[in-house]
Amino acid sequence: MYHVGSRHLAATRRRLRGLAAAASAAFLLLGVTATATAVPHRPAATAPILNVSSSCSGQNQEVVAAADTTGDVFQSWIGCGGIGFARSTNSGASYDAPIMLSGSSGAWDPALAVAPNGTVYAAFMSTNNYPVVEASFDHGATFTQTASVKPSGSGYFGDRPYIAVAPDGTVYVTWDYGPDHNNVQTTCSPVGSCSFADGQLNAVIEKSTDGGRTFSGFTPIGPNYPTMGGFAAPLLVDSHGRVDSLYEGHPTDATSPYAIHDGYEYFTWSNDAGTTWPNPTVQVRPDAGTDAVANWWINGSIAIDAGGTLYATWDTQSSGTDIGWLSYSTDNGATWSAPTHVTPDNTSAAHIMEVVGGPAGTAYVGWQTNAPSQGYATYLQTFTTASGLVGTPTQVSTNYGNASVWPGDTFGLATLPNNQIAVSWGSADSGGSTAEIYATTVSTAPPASDFSLAANPTSGSVTQGSSATTTIATTASGGDTESVALSASGLPTGATAAFSPSSVTAGGSSTLTVSTASSTPVGTYQITVTGTGTTHTHTATFSLTVNGSSGGGGVTNGGFETGSFSNWTTTGNAAVTAGAAHSGSYGAMLGLTTPSNTSTAAQTFTAPTGSTKLSFYYNVTCPDTVTYDWATATLKDNTTGTTTTVLAKTCVSNSGWVQKTATITAGHSYTLTLTNRDDNYPSDPTYTYYDDVTLS
Repeated sequence: MYHVGSRHLAATRRRLRGLAAAASAAFLLLGVTATATAVPHRPAATAPILNVSSSCSGQNQEVVAAADTTGDVFQSWIGCGGIGFARSTNSGASYDAPIMLSGSSGAWDPALAVAPNGTVYAAFMSTNNYPVVEASFDHGATFTQTASVKPSGSGYFGDRPYIAVAPDGTVYVTWDYGPDHNNVQTTCSPVGSCSFADGQLNAVIEKSTDGGRTFSGFTPIGPNYPTMGGFAAPLLVDSHGRVDSLYEGHPTDATSPYAIHDGYEYFTWSNDAGTTWPNPTVQVRPDAGTDAVANWWINGSIAIDAGGTLYATWDTQSSGTDIGWLSYSTDNGATWSAPTHVTPDNTSAAHIMEVVGGPAGTAYVGWQTNAPSQGYATYLQTFTTASGLVGTPTQVSTNYGNASVWPGDTFGLATLPNNQIAVSWGSADSGGSTAEIYATTVSTAPPASDFSLAANPTSGSVTQGSSATTTIATTASGGDTESVALSASGLPTGATAAFSPSSVTAGGSSTLTVSTASSTPVGTYQITVTGTGTTHTHTATFSLTVNGSSGGGGVTNGGFETGSFSNWTTTGNAAVTAGAAHSGSYGAMLGLTTPSNTSTAAQTFTAPTGSTKLSFYYNVTCPDTVTYDWATATLKDNTTGTTTTVLAKTCVSNSGWVQKTATITAGHSYTLTLTNRDDNYPSDPTYTYYDDVTLS
């Protein structure tokens, strides 16, 4: 572990990468990384592999790629004495001789983006600890404009820029910023690069509205600045100009030395050109596991397909395993699909993940790993929202990279016309000691015509005699235009289902209304929605809870699907957020990822006729080793004056979702109080998610 000042941060990180790679080789010899998994064959659809950096001496690593709509491909990497750049004007069949971007000597972390008008923007982190953005107005032949994305003041540190361009030409740059370089401390992973162990870390964004000549001051994209613990924030701008970003969020102590703890991926967005960002943000599938502090150099990736579906990839580590994941969102990031386990091996080897969008309902996911005993290899696989991972992974790299030579924190992936994908990677092939940048194109089969089906929200609660609605959305892939007829089964007695419209063209949506009768039995029912197309049939599930209509109104907004605490009374730090949902779109979060105090949410209700049980789900994150923090819940019977502890004081580091129940008496008045207790100690913030409060 090293203490690093801002002036020497870049050089130190590069030196430590080499040390970490050597450590990786030692770990391989000791047998820490498991034996090789079966390697899929390399199909004939992969073009010849080109050495893009052959004329650049020394190590060449950490490549990124971009492409324009005509098929020009651009590569940028650490090498050529600074930041190397090369272009192809024939869809990757050949590349011009590489150049070094001016002013990039000693720089690191390249990034690329292409504007709608063809301007190529190349960004990198300078030795001054702020991003530099260079622009080419002749499709990458020359770079004639340079701008510094420099914050005010001095003594700061910076890392990992990303860049994107909006349809109107606005240029956005995200990067990792800390106001005081003296706080920065680094640690090295045994299987890859080096990262910060503690410090004031913040993902921030700046923009340029004059073609990259000047940039605005920065805006933090996450909560709790200047110790948000958020960093590595890849971004994109959709066709409507909305800025979307995926960042790693690690709980960070509020006081020096600002220790960082294992974290998760978070999605956030701005509808006003990067000026404001939501608080809280959306936690992306925490059920996939945590991002370990030691491996946080494995950054997430975000992409969008032609139909507007978002895709996120990331990497988690636990108990000797390292897994690459993919999740997608069809509602602009409000909710995310169950995570797909992408990487086929179950070893502790690192998986560097990238994703790019394709036709509607389609993405291409890649990963680079040293899981094979021969060394580093790069893989590519197609994913569709209708079918998940398609076929088997394609091993794009034919040779294996020396496991003791680090290939970089990234590899390149870009979508080309005609179902082609440009892939590039760093590798010291065949046991060599020097890494080069290799590139190829992979011709993919057009995705099969198909569709997927989803309900949003996925659950609802009604009283007898009333109705609930949900949106049934279809997502088309492979240009599917078949007509999809909608039907519902599994309805409770006396209930009916109506769709408006009753059929849609793949890619369209319908509103499902489930109406209950006064005689519909109290309970929870799983309603199956079936979409029957010309050639495909798919299903989705909607969970309906029916409460009694007499004797009381029951719990209202128990699933927090209003997006607010309506009908609840709160104290302390309480928020309704998509990241806290057990089911549906929203859940309640009590407490913060930073130190707080006691937070509560309470509701008084009367148990309806026929109801005998109260139920809810909780998920507590409580790292307190002396248990001054906890989650707890009580149910007071206001009719009899007795109080029941439904959830005893519970403090575990990550409980996962757990259901709790209590017996109730119809006609009695009750007050349910959900509590998160945090003692405001800096190093162990506690927070609890609550959701799906129901009566049956």
